[in-house]
Amino acid sequence: MTTERPPSSWSDTEKRLWRAYRRGERLDLRAGDARLDDPSRTADWPADRTVRADALALLLLHGPQPEPGRSCRLDLLGARVTGRLDLTGATVAVPVKLMACGFAERVVLDYAEVTWWNLDGSHLPGLDGEGLRVGLWLGLRNGTVADELWLHDARISGGLDLSGTTLRGSGGFALMGKQMTVDGGLRARGLRAAGELRLSRSRIGGTLDLTGARLSPATGADGAADLEDLRAQRLLLDLDPSSRGTVSLAAAEIGTLVATPGSWPGRCTLDLAGTTFTALEPVADCPPRTRLDWLTRHVAAPSPAVHARVAAAYRQAGQEQAARTVLIRQERLRHRSFGPAGRIWGLLLEAVVGFGYRPARALLWLALLVAAGTAYFGLTGPPRPVNPAGGPTWDPLLYVLDLVVPFLGLGQRTAWDPAHAAKAVALSLTVAGWVLATAVAGGAARVLNRST
Repeated sequence: MTTERPPSSWSDTEKRLWRAYRRGERLDLRAGDARLDDPSRTADWPADRTVRADALALLLLHGPQPEPGRSCRLDLLGARVTGRLDLTGATVAVPVKLMACGFAERVVLDYAEVTWWNLDGSHLPGLDGEGLRVGLWLGLRNGTVADELWLHDARISGGLDLSGTTLRGSGGFALMGKQMTVDGGLRARGLRAAGELRLSRSRIGGTLDLTGARLSPATGADGAADLEDLRAQRLLLDLDPSSRGTVSLAAAEIGTLVATPGSWPGRCTLDLAGTTFTALEPVADCPPRTRLDWLTRHVAAPSPAVHARVAAAYRQAGQEQAARTVLIRQERLRHRSFGPAGRIWGLLLEAVVGFGYRPARALLWLALLVAAGTAYFGLTGPPRPVNPAGGPTWDPLLYVLDLVVPFLGLGQRTAWDPAHAAKAVALSLTVAGWVLATAVAGGAARVLNRST
């Protein structure tokens, strides 16, 4: 049963904290010197900056009532926390701020329920928060976690902020956040992680922001971030240029994916196998050739499906020509998987009609064939007439058009019987016409099938 007085065995600093807790006030133990207040240098701090973890636990679990007209909160800055703060399964109803503190042992919050927990600027050997429930917000900005940050299966109703924090994992990962749910957003701008970020099967209601984050895999591994089966409204992946390793988004569902090709880390690979996204940024100032080069160099085995999603993003942004450029690359990849015959047919389709996305090419080829054929037969004269007694008047243009365009039926092709070289030219024009018509039909059918 708690009283209005702190335990007599507590230190003067802990008694001051008791009174500050009752008043909802901050107890700031910092010296005011950035170098001396560095939480990684707690060994140099005087004894009056020490607070025992047991004292913190007593305040949070069995703390006194607030003074009249006040509300309780734990707001402590610049303390050296000795012992292990273990709140496994506990319910903490008051806001907690333990900022710029140095912890001697891991903080344990497994299956605890808290409302507001702020560890900004603090140095922790590690933090265990498996199954943690956070009502509003969990923050660890500009801090350091010397070992794993464990948030497996955590549920955070508000937001999680790890911006500017350094995570140094020792078991192959720096952050274990599998199956974590964050209803607001996860902000990790400028995060520095030595070890994999594991957020597979996590659900982010808002934005997962990794802008400027410096990721690197554990020694001997290649995974920088495991985001498989992630669900997020928005994912910002403009990483620090020194990042390296594989960022896996396999089977993830993203609303808007932000990844700038020009600043993508040269040693980072992105896995988009089975990934879906409805929008891709940047688009307006990112030419399709730049995006395609990024896909080739930094996306692991970019499939036709990935190209289709990129094209859809360009189309959604109203850039139809850019979308067609990407779709042509998509068709090129598809035909390469069909074997030698498929590759040859793909080369033909691309050259003639751009797989149906460049129909104007067919008119160009038609004009070239007609011009070349007309010039040849204009110089060599008319072939031998099939019916010398009658028939249409010789016209090299109409004759070539009748050869090149199937089913045109101008009567010229059947009225003249070329021989020798003229016969070979006529046959070549006819075959070229049929190939051109087949390619146009195939390209058109492919485009129509894609749009239905």
